[in-house]
Amino acid sequence: MKVLHIISGGEVGGSKRHLLSLAANAKSFKNIIICLMDGALYREGLEMGLDIRLIEQRGRFDLSILDEIKKVAVKEEVDLINCHGGRANFLGMFLKKIIKKPFVTTIHSDYLMDYEGNPFKTLIFSRINAYALKSFDYYIAVSKDFKKMLVERGYEEEKIFVVYNGIDFDEVYNFDYDEIIEKYDLPRNKKFVTMVARLHPIKGHKFFFDAAKKVLKECPDAMFLIVGDGPIRDQLERYVEEYDIADSVVFLGFQRPDEFLYISRFTCLTSRSESFPLSILESAKYKKTVVSTMVGGISDLVEDGNNGYLVEYGDVEDLTEKMLNLLRDDLKCIEFGKRLHDKARQFYSIERFVEGYKEIYEKIMED
Repeated sequence: MKVLHIISGGEVGGSKRHLLSLAANAKSFKNIIICLMDGALYREGLEMGLDIRLIEQRGRFDLSILDEIKKVAVKEEVDLINCHGGRANFLGMFLKKIIKKPFVTTIHSDYLMDYEGNPFKTLIFSRINAYALKSFDYYIAVSKDFKKMLVERGYEEEKIFVVYNGIDFDEVYNFDYDEIIEKYDLPRNKKFVTMVARLHPIKGHKFFFDAAKKVLKECPDAMFLIVGDGPIRDQLERYVEEYDIADSVVFLGFQRPDEFLYISRFTCLTSRSESFPLSILESAKYKKTVVSTMVGGISDLVEDGNNGYLVEYGDVEDLTEKMLNLLRDDLKCIEFGKRLHDKARQFYSIERFVEGYKEIYEKIMED
């Protein structure tokens, strides 16, 4: 079985990891990736030795590349096409008319909220994506919650499959705490709390900082590590300056999160919308518990008060209280972290992730 994936190629977040992990770990079926721009995903795929190809689109609405994509599909004798993201979905709507194969799209995020904070893009691009999605034969949602969302928006339930993200829990690095502190010029004797997320309005960083300010009044030795970058970095840096907490917040930009997870007490994720974020699985891999908003499929893994904490988006007092609970209780951090790790390893391994895709593709081929 051969699957042709189409994706923008400039992704830096969860959808990048999702697709590259699938292509790198699938042994029983072949994955070919077409990128529409020379971006982070494309370059990383090349470094990994994947079958990844660049068919550059001059602009979001450039349809001149349709024939070139069709040539790849015909030459490689692909069995189905899997699109990822709005730009690929737009092309898929037209490709479906000239390539007589099943078309499926993976729903990595709430497509109506992809351009949160940009009214123009929300008005234009989100609407176009919503229209394009209606043309697909099948849908893969990255959580049961996202499947429910699609059904509520009028998509046929029997055409929607679910596959959760998965990671390799054996790929754990042994770091030296002191070396990490020195490498990133971090202060010693701090209680680190890490947040791994794009700097985008949907991720709720301001909500997080509202709680962080209150936490620091009770626990001044806390320090917050912000791993990720994005369009609102300048806004957030000004925000922490205005809040007078800049000395306790470190913006680290795009980094592999492993070292920061290793030195952290726990992690936080305060998004307004998520599917099933890889950042929580990465936290679990290092046996670090998490305080997260109760969105998407997160509650399928995180059990409030058992292996982590869940809060409602915008509830600053609850977020503050639960962060303080973990900062004050070393044993609870350790116990929660171990339970989170054990559950994640059992249900969200890379093997289950790849097998889930294989089963979905086989069902589609049988229809």
